[in-house]
Amino acid sequence: MRMGVSVLFALRLMGIGSRLSLSNARKSLIGAVAGIGISLVPLIAVLVVADGMIEGISGRIIELSSGHLRVADYSGLSDASGDAGALESLRAELPRYSASIADAAAERQGLGIAIGPKGRSGSTIRAVSDAFFTRSFGSDGFLRVVAGTGGAPEQGEAVIGEKLAETVGLAPGDRIRLLTIHRSPSGKETPKFASRTVRSVVSSGYQELDALWVFVPFASDSSILDPDTAHSFISVYTDDPYGDLSGVRDELLGSLPDGFDCYTWKELNRSQLQSFNTTRILLLFIMFLILCIASVNVSSALVMTVMERRKEIAILKSIGAHPSDIAFAFVLAGFFTGLGGVVAGLPLGILCALNINEIFSFLEQVLNGISGFAYALGSSSSSAPPAAVKLLDPAYYIQGIPVRLDAAELYLVAAGTLLLSSLVSIFPALRAGSEKPLDTLRKV
Repeated sequence: MRMGVSVLFALRLMGIGSRLSLSNARKSLIGAVAGIGISLVPLIAVLVVADGMIEGISGRIIELSSGHLRVADYSGLSDASGDAGALESLRAELPRYSASIADAAAERQGLGIAIGPKGRSGSTIRAVSDAFFTRSFGSDGFLRVVAGTGGAPEQGEAVIGEKLAETVGLAPGDRIRLLTIHRSPSGKETPKFASRTVRSVVSSGYQELDALWVFVPFASDSSILDPDTAHSFISVYTDDPYGDLSGVRDELLGSLPDGFDCYTWKELNRSQLQSFNTTRILLLFIMFLILCIASVNVSSALVMTVMERRKEIAILKSIGAHPSDIAFAFVLAGFFTGLGGVVAGLPLGILCALNINEIFSFLEQVLNGISGFAYALGSSSSSAPPAAVKLLDPAYYIQGIPVRLDAAELYLVAAGTLLLSSLVSIFPALRAGSEKPLDTLRKV
């Protein structure tokens, strides 16, 4: 039997080109197509959501916290790391060391307590140079002004995160008190208070970061933090943070003063990136299991087809069809079933992924509407109204999922689905190839 005949027989098994009524086996194959298509929708949605979340959170951490590279003296061998003026001079020199460096910002970072009218909260006090704000508030930056005046804080001013402002009850124009600990040469630790005017309240779109940050000018306010306990470093920014940064790192290491080292953002955030990737893999594995269950329906539907098509198989074998041709026809039928699922499920999954933020918003409105209706029907006037339902709580996730479709990942999903559908077809295909035509024809 020629290849073309195997293909035509496979299409007939699927009911394509046939005017006969739908049999139970064909209905099962159509159901298998629908099952694969439906299982692809959440798989693609989870893939896009996971990639968008990881990219959004990682981008904010890279641009607003660790930088693309970090130049620091954690060994304490250099006097420049504790001297704000010397660190600023080194920052100005860095772009000369490598043509790939787009910008750099000096920073001194330490822990403290932010005190406002509503209470106090632990915070990360960041004395940063103006270059940080110029980059972060730009068109491609991640900081957004919620209230107040944008731009870098001037002497006597501070910029605070939105969640921190909400926690301690501060607004632009209010005075924020900062409590830090300083250690004397004798080792005695003493508290130090500093008061600053809130210039603006900003948001990165990620509350975990907004709940901690207090920004002050590097030139005038780095003394708020004890140089012996705070971390002083330079955040380096390149044109392509996701590219290979080893060349830039080597160029910096060859020019930095003694004691300074250079770290990439992947090294600084290794544990967090591993956590993100592990979560992504687990979610995709669960979705893959759903796809596997849907693919099993292909195998069971083809087994029913083999039982239903024994007469045709016997006739083909009696006129010279080889068992491998019969088996190949059934493998093709499984492949076409998977292809039908991909054609149906892939566009629908992409459509859901592109509108994932709107879908979450709609589901939240529906759930909150149901919750409010149930509260109105059965609650007393003294009971508190139910809390608003948030499918993606901004306390743990970024506000708004960045949607990015990766063509290579979509191709792998489609190819993997077709391969899986073909593999589960092997058992019924072998069963069809091993059918005995004489035994079948005797029963006709």
